[in-house]
Amino acid sequence: MTAFGIRVQGMLVFALAAWLNSAAAAAADAPDVPDPQHGRYLYLRHCAACHGRQAWGDGPREIPALAGQRETYLSEQLRRFAAGERAGSAMHGAAMRDTLKSTDVNRPPAIRDLAVYLARAGQVAEADRGDGRALAAGRSTYLGLCAGCHGQDGAGPDGGSVPRIGGQHFSYVLSRLREFTATHRGQVQPPALSAQEQQALADFISRLPTGASTP
Repeated sequence: MTAFGIRVQGMLVFALAAWLNSAAAAAADAPDVPDPQHGRYLYLRHCAACHGRQAWGDGPREIPALAGQRETYLSEQLRRFAAGERAGSAMHGAAMRDTLKSTDVNRPPAIRDLAVYLARAGQVAEADRGDGRALAAGRSTYLGLCAGCHGQDGAGPDGGSVPRIGGQHFSYVLSRLREFTATHRGQVQPPALSAQEQQALADFISRLPTGASTP
């Protein structure tokens, strides 16, 4: 190869290296945009068998509605399940942990995509409810113990790790109240509620759609 050819080859190599470095820098600076369609794919593949295609859950089976849940809360809980930090219910906890150990889910971008998809999904039309006999007592307990964090409408704060609970299934909420200490991880002093008070509170919450004013 002539001296001229060597110089040209060197210039091409230098230009290619400069372009690769520029492309890498641009990729690093690019916003990390979530992909809800990928989240939908993951949901239908791994979650829909239990939570339903619309992510509305199954009240009698104590499977929560996930559609419309807070994104930050979902991301945190999915990560905790995947890491084995959240036990979940005796009925379904093992299935959740096993599902989230799948290699295509147990990655931060995948968990984010799944959480974004669920947060944007339409909420359950009507939750499973209790017998409606003690709603006044449930309302009083909710306003006294729950509204300070979850809001009067049960929607939870924007951008925080406090979940939406308004309109969640009665049986699921009741199961969480029975395991209050485990689910709140010491963040809130466990209330001394009787079984009847827990049922009244869960029934009230199940009838409190997100965005509605407190009845």
